[in-house]
Amino acid sequence: MSAELTALFDYDLWANRLWAAYLAERDWPETESQIFRHILAASTIWLQRIEGDSPASMPEPSLDDLTQRDLHDRWVRVLQGRDLDEVIAYRRTSGEALQSRLGDIARHVVNHGTYHRGELRGLCKAAGRSDFPETDLIRFVLESS
Repeated sequence: MSAELTALFDYDLWANRLWAAYLAERDWPETESQIFRHILAASTIWLQRIEGDSPASMPEPSLDDLTQRDLHDRWVRVLQGRDLDEVIAYRRTSGEALQSRLGDIARHVVNHGTYHRGELRGLCKAAGRSDFPETDLIRFVLESS
C-alpha cells in the first residue's frame, strides 16, 4: 500500500511543479500565490504532526522547487518507514485534539492539494485564462508510463 501512496505523492509533486511554473510565469498573482502556499503549508504541517509536533499555525513555505522536492522526499520516507495503520495523535490549529491513521492522513494531503489546484484552475477560468496546466491524475499516469 505504501507504493500506491508513494505514487500519489509523485503525482502531487508533478502537479505542484506544473502549477508553480505557471504561476511563476505570471509573477505569482497574490490570490493564487496564497492558495499555492496553503497547499505546501498544509503538507508541511501534517508532516510535523506525524513527527510529533502540532504547530499552532501554518508555516510560510518557500515557493521554490527545492521546498516542493523536500516535502515529497520527506513524505516518501515516512510512507516507506512507518505502518500506514499507525494512529497519529495531533492537535488542529484550533487546539482540538484528534487522532487519525497515517494512511488516511497521507491520502488527505494528496487530496487536499488536488482540491486546491482545482480551485486555482477555477480562478484562472473565471479570469478568462485557458493556458493553465492540466494536472488530472490520469494525465500524470499516462505521461509517466
